[in-house]
Amino acid sequence: MPTMPEVFCRPLASTSPRLSAPQTHGWLWLLLPCVALWPVWEWSTARLTDGSDDPLGIVAMLTLLALVARDRHLLASTPRPLWLGASLTLCILAGPYATMIPPLLRAAAGVCGLLMAVLALRQRRQALLAWFGLGILALPLMSSLQFFAGYPLRIVTAEISMHLLHLLGITAAREGTTLDLGGRLVMVDAPCSGIQMAWSAYFTACTTAAWLRLPDRVFLRRLPLLGALVLAGNVLRNTVLVIKESGMLPLPAWTHEGIGLLVFAGVCVLMLRLMARPFAPALHATADLAATRKLHATGLAPLANIATLSGGFALAAILPFLMPHTSSAGTPTASTTTQWPESFNGRLLRPLPLSEVEKRFAAQFPGAIARFSDGISTITLRDVTRATRKLHPAADCYKGLGYRVSTPTLSVRPGAQRAHSLQRCFIASKNGRDLLVCEYIEDQAGRSYTDTSAWYWAAVAGQSGGPWRAVTTARLQ
Repeated sequence: MPTMPEVFCRPLASTSPRLSAPQTHGWLWLLLPCVALWPVWEWSTARLTDGSDDPLGIVAMLTLLALVARDRHLLASTPRPLWLGASLTLCILAGPYATMIPPLLRAAAGVCGLLMAVLALRQRRQALLAWFGLGILALPLMSSLQFFAGYPLRIVTAEISMHLLHLLGITAAREGTTLDLGGRLVMVDAPCSGIQMAWSAYFTACTTAAWLRLPDRVFLRRLPLLGALVLAGNVLRNTVLVIKESGMLPLPAWTHEGIGLLVFAGVCVLMLRLMARPFAPALHATADLAATRKLHATGLAPLANIATLSGGFALAAILPFLMPHTSSAGTPTASTTTQWPESFNGRLLRPLPLSEVEKRFAAQFPGAIARFSDGISTITLRDVTRATRKLHPAADCYKGLGYRVSTPTLSVRPGAQRAHSLQRCFIASKNGRDLLVCEYIEDQAGRSYTDTSAWYWAAVAGQSGGPWRAVTTARLQ
C-alpha cells in the first residue's frame, strides 16, 4: 500500500506562517543604531582628531569591536523588542536636536544606546557592565575630566603627598595644588591628577572582565579596589617626583618620565591580576551560554514590532537633516562693547583681528574675546561672565592647533600687585618655532588662578566673584 507523501503527514500547525521577524545574522541588527548615531560618530571623530583631547577612546572602541566579533555567533537572530526600544530612545536623546543636553552626555547616551542593542541580542544574565564601561571609555573624555575632576583630584593628591613628606622628615606646605618645600614651589599639574592613570587602569579592568566574561556582581565587588589602587599609585608617583623636582634626590631628567611609567605599569599589572582572579561561576551561566545558541531558531519579536522599531531608527538617522540650520554668523558678541585696556604691563596694545575660528568660537562664548600685540608678545584677553566649560586651558588650544606642549612651570606675574600672583607657563613648539606661553585668570578682587579647573570650582562655590579676565601671552623664545 503506497504511503502518503511526507508533507501530508506533518502537523497542520507547521504549515501556518509565523509572525516573527525574518531570520538573519544577529550582528546586522546592530547596524540600525550605528547608522542612527552618525552625528555622535561625527562629533567624536572631530574631538578625537583635533589634537585637544587624547585619542585614547579609539583603543576602547576597537576593543569593543573585537568583543562583538568574538561573540557574534552567540547573538540571537532577532532582538528583544523591549531592549531595542530602549536603544532607540537613547539614540533619539543622543541626537543634535536635544540641545538641552551637553554634547558629551549625548555621546554617552548614544554609546549606551548601541550597547542596549547588543543587550537585545544577548542571552539574559550575561555580563555586561564591563562592556558599558568600555563604551564610556571610548568617548573623548580626557579634556572634560581634567577640567571638572582634575583640580579636586590634584588637591587630594597634594594633601596626601604632603603628609607622606612629613613622615619622611621633609617640611612641606600645600598652597592649592602647589607644594612649598622650603621656598621652592613644586606644581602638582594636570598629569599628576591621575586622570590618565585612572583611564588606563579602568580600561585594563573592563577589558579583562569583558574578555573573561566576569559576572557583573563579581565586577562590582572588585570595582572599589580599583579606585584605591589608582589613588595609591598616583600619590606614590607624585611624592617621589616632588622629592626629585625639589632637588633633594639628584636624578637625571629622564627619570621624571621613567618614574611615572614605572608606577603606571605597576598599577595596570595589579589591576589585571585583580580582575583575572578566579571566581565561582553561577550554576546558570553554562546553561545560559548554551541557550543563547538556540535563540537563532527562535522568533523573539513580532514582525510588526521590529518593523516599527526599524522605522524609528531610520527616522532618528534623518532627523538631523530635517533640522533648521542656525548659523551664528553675524551674532553680536560682547567683544564689541567691552572696554579693553590700552596698555599691558606698561606697553601700549595694538588690536589684532580674530581668526575665523576665533570668531565662530566667540559667537558662543559667555563673554568677550580680543587679541592684541605689544610689539613683543601676542596677548589674548577673554572676559568671562559665568563659570563655564568653554574657558579652555591655553595648552588645549595650542594642542588643537598642532603644537607640542612641554616644560610646564609656575612663575610670578610681571607687575603683579599681590603676593603669590602666579601664572602658568609652557613651551609650545611647531615647525621649529618655540613659543613661551603664559596664562592666568583674575577675578574682581584681584585673586588669580593658574588653572582653569581651580577657577571653575572657586567660581561655582562662590569663592571667586566675576566677571573674570583670562590672560594668555605668547612670545617667541
